Amino acid sequence: MKKPNLAAMTPEVAKAIEETMAEQGEMFSLEKVNLAELGRRTGLSRQKLRRMKAHNFEDTQHAAKGRKSPVTLLSGYTGLLDGLLRNGVTNSAVCLSRLKENGYTGSQTTIKRYIASHQHLVPAPRHAVASQGKRGRRYLTAPGEAYQMDWGFVTVDSYNGQQYQAACFVMICHHCGQRYIEFFPNAKQENLFIGMVHAFRYMGVPKAVLTDNMKSVVIRRDHEGKPVWQM
Repeated sequence: MKKPNLAAMTPEVAKAIEETMAEQGEMFSLEKVNLAELGRRTGLSRQKLRRMKAHNFEDTQHAAKGRKSPVTLLSGYTGLLDGLLRNGVTNSAVCLSRLKENGYTGSQTTIKRYIASHQHLVPAPRHAVASQGKRGRRYLTAPGEAYQMDWGFVTVDSYNGQQYQAACFVMICHHCGQRYIEFFPNAKQENLFIGMVHAFRYMGVPKAVLTDNMKSVVIRRDHEGKPVWQM
């Protein structure tokens, strides 16, 4: 059996290969690794993994990949362009016209890329907003009387550049405001129970837990408005 060179692989691939080796033991073969399973563990496409397999899954990116030339057609004009951005001018056509007046010979696309990567120079728009005061009151209970829980959803950027949605479980104490937060791959009922148990271990067990009509708790309301509980 050919021993894989984990040090030469990207972190996510090396971790997945190492896990597979631990599970399969002496039956493991780098040449016969299941690309579908490897894709599930790493988040990479099967086509990309197939190309990587030809190089024993080692990272063979070109040494010059990602490097940029220190001198471009925009060099010497960035100061002028930065000044336009600081004055709120973000229209690439207007910027191109200003730069051409000063001898710029590059393309509008180059200016668009520069504007996109230097948005921090653009001043934030000002909006006059009337004060609305406090829009709600905090709900207080006695110690250990009630918690409240709910799900939220967030978009996560993974280490390999891909995005996915994660479910965020939150439980908060109505007396002191202490809270417990945990992330899950989805908002299924079994994950709700796991989050509740972990929250109880962290904050203690209350007399009651309040919730809205989340699907992992309530399926629907009957004709009398009573909840039909998720079993």
